[in-house]
Amino acid sequence: NSMGRPALSDHEKMDSISPLRVRGNPAQRRVWQEVGAELQMTETAFARTSLLILLKAISQHEPQILARAVKRANRSLLEQGYPPVTVEEILDGSGLPERGLLQFTSEDEATYNEERPLRPLQKLIKFILGR
Repeated sequence: NSMGRPALSDHEKMDSISPLRVRGNPAQRRVWQEVGAELQMTETAFARTSLLILLKAISQHEPQILARAVKRANRSLLEQGYPPVTVEEILDGSGLPERGLLQFTSEDEATYNEERPLRPLQKLIKFILGR
């Protein structure tokens, strides 16, 4: 840490992996930011959720692509001392901040939903991930 870089949390310490950069023209990015703002999401959260939706679609149409990708990723993860991951964990967004929105039992969730309607993002994620 001689460069004075701030300490990263464990899931961010993958030094060999460059950060995800969502590039787009100014119009695209502006619209992504505005949609994200309506859903109370940062542009990064919006990008992560979009990737999750894409992975879900790939898993339905070309499941072997995802299976091979997870297999290769696990080889690399294990070499770096990280635990392996399953296709299911990837598809349900395990470990992503967006999945921490509701951590209740299904009864708690039903009650919560009656008392306070879901934000559009939560409805979308639940629909996409088939929860």
